[in-house]
Amino acid sequence: MVANIEIHKISEIKGKNPVLVLGFPGVGLVGSVAGSQMVDALSMEFVGYVTSPTFAPLAAIHDYIPLPPVRIHYSPKYNVVLLLSEMSIPTSTISDLADKVFEFAHTIDASYVVSLGGISLKDDENAVYVVASDKKISKNLLAKKLVKPIKEGATTGVIGILLAKGAIENFPVVSLLGEAAEDGLDPKASSNVLRVLSQMLNVSISTNMLDKEAKEISKAIKDSVIKSKIRRADESTPGSMYG
Repeated sequence: MVANIEIHKISEIKGKNPVLVLGFPGVGLVGSVAGSQMVDALSMEFVGYVTSPTFAPLAAIHDYIPLPPVRIHYSPKYNVVLLLSEMSIPTSTISDLADKVFEFAHTIDASYVVSLGGISLKDDENAVYVVASDKKISKNLLAKKLVKPIKEGATTGVIGILLAKGAIENFPVVSLLGEAAEDGLDPKASSNVLRVLSQMLNVSISTNMLDKEAKEISKAIKDSVIKSKIRRADESTPGSMYG
């Protein structure tokens, strides 16, 4: 089945050799959350969107304004393009979308592609892992002790296909994966990958809002655990026979 994916441009991307950042939902919704934070932190312009008959019929609403769920933002100041998706990509569409993204990267003469995502290895809660089609990029990040390598394994979805295409066609594609909770939203992991991306781009990307959300979620979880322990203790305590 052909996905008939189309990229619609609202305005031109005039920067030379921009970095193309991808933010797709996945483990911990890291890519989507980090991408949304980038839009706000860098005041990125809405310059285009992506459509396909296979996409869910919905609109994302931000600050009262309805927007396409898969869209393109651009920062002329920092020469960064962001392809952000706030919806899950249908499995049948992934291969065609990856081809379209690869084509788009060449169309705008992107210097490289970097994907933001999550992974659940349950090793280091603050870790960010790297997989890259260009060993120079990963070696540079590892030398700065910003990331950890993944020697063996597999990566799926749009970025999995892009990494393989990048390796075959000698085009730099990088995947940054923050250690994230398997279920629900993980702002802490999103904050961690953005800190690495900031170093890569040499651009300050504020993560204050994400850090605040992470603390609130952490506190809510701790409160829930405490209440659960109290409840279990109450249930296990024998009641008075005479009330």
